Amino acid sequence: MMTTGIQPISMQEVCEKVVMSRKGRLEEDAQFVENPKLASVEFVPLEERMAVEKPEIASCLSKLKEKVGNEIFTKRFSVLQNINRSGNNLLIVSGSERLRSLLLKENLKDIMEAFSVDNVRIVGGAGFGGIDAF
Repeated sequence: MMTTGIQPISMQEVCEKVVMSRKGRLEEDAQFVENPKLASVEFVPLEERMAVEKPEIASCLSKLKEKVGNEIFTKRFSVLQNINRSGNNLLIVSGSERLRSLLLKENLKDIMEAFSVDNVRIVGGAGFGGIDAF
């Protein structure tokens, strides 16, 4: 009798081989370098932070909230990471490219009017962990 080299597969044996090959992979403890200068804090909506840190920006945010409405303001502007103003220039750190694109497409005119600026630059992609570069 001639054998072809093809053997039937036992799913039980395959499962056992997979379990054995994975054994120990997830048992390692992750080790992180501790940095005493870093701290995690709960995210505070932009308008609350600006009221304390930059009152001149907070008044402009109130104007913007009136223009775009409560729902859009909460979804698009409360989640922003930072806003800085210098003369007629405004810099917004959005945290994501999706939000950046949305603000540029649908809210740029409202932003310029509320802040009385001629130039708005919105950067995104930083993410909340700062993993991506912008």
